[in-house]
Amino acid sequence: MKLVSSSAIVTGAGQGIGLGIAARLMRDGANVLLFGRTPEKVEAAAGELNRVMEGRTRAVPFAGDVVSAEDVARAIEVATREFGLPGILVNNAGSATLRPLLELPVEEFDQVLAINLKGPFLFTQALAKALVAAKQQGSIVNISSLNQTSVTDGLAHYCASKAGLANFSKVAASELGRYGIRVNVVAPGAIRTPLAEGAGLLTGAMGREFLAHTPLGKPCGEPEDVAKVVSFLCSDLASWITGDTLAVDGGNHIRGLHSYADTLGLTRPVEG
Repeated sequence: MKLVSSSAIVTGAGQGIGLGIAARLMRDGANVLLFGRTPEKVEAAAGELNRVMEGRTRAVPFAGDVVSAEDVARAIEVATREFGLPGILVNNAGSATLRPLLELPVEEFDQVLAINLKGPFLFTQALAKALVAAKQQGSIVNISSLNQTSVTDGLAHYCASKAGLANFSKVAASELGRYGIRVNVVAPGAIRTPLAEGAGLLTGAMGREFLAHTPLGKPCGEPEDVAKVVSFLCSDLASWITGDTLAVDGGNHIRGLHSYADTLGLTRPVEG
C-alpha cells in the first residue's frame, strides 16, 4: 500500500482518534502536521510520535482553530514549508454536547455546527485550491459519525452537523474528482478515547446499551480501527473510491442507536 502523498494534515490530532490517525499515517510513510486547539497537547503528541518514529517520518505541531480561515491558511503554509504541499487532509476535529432540544442554547448549536461543518469546509476549500493550482492529486477524509444516519435524543446539533458533513463531502467529491482529488467519509461508532471515557459513554448503562446494539460483541472500537480505514482511503488501494462513507462501528448502524438522553436520565416531561 502506498499513500497518495508523503505530506498530510490531521485536525484534532492532539489525542484520541486524531492522534491515532496521525500515528498510522506516519507509520505508513507520511509526514504529518498535527493541528489542534491546545498547544500543549499537539506539542506533546508530536514529541511522542517523533520519538517513536525515530526520524523515519516527522510530526510538526500546530495550534490553531479550525473555524479560523487565517489559521487554516497558515497551517497549510507550514505543512508545505516543512514537507511539501499536503496531498492528504483528514478533517477530524469535532465537538459535541449532550443536551435536550428544548434546553439547547443557540450559542451551543452554533459552536458545534462551526467546528464540525464550517471547519472541514474551510480546510477542504483552502487545500483543494492549492492542489488544483499545483496540478496535484490528493485524498481528503472527513471524520463523521454513526450519528450522520442513526440519530439519538440529546444530539440535535451534532447529528445535524454530521449529516451535513456527509452531504458536503459528496458534493466536494463530485466537484473535485475532475482534478484527481478524492473526498470520502469515515463514520465511527463508539470509540475508546479520553473524551468518551471521561464522559462515561463506554461504561455503565451507556456501555451496556452500546454492547446490545453492536453485532461484533464489543461496546466500542479503538482509535486504530478508524486509523486503518483512513490510511486505506489515502492510499493507492482506494484510487477508485470517492464520495463514499465507510462505517467503522462494529455493525452498530445495522441495529441503530439507543437514546443517549433517556439512558442518562436527561429527558423529562416539560410542564406548561
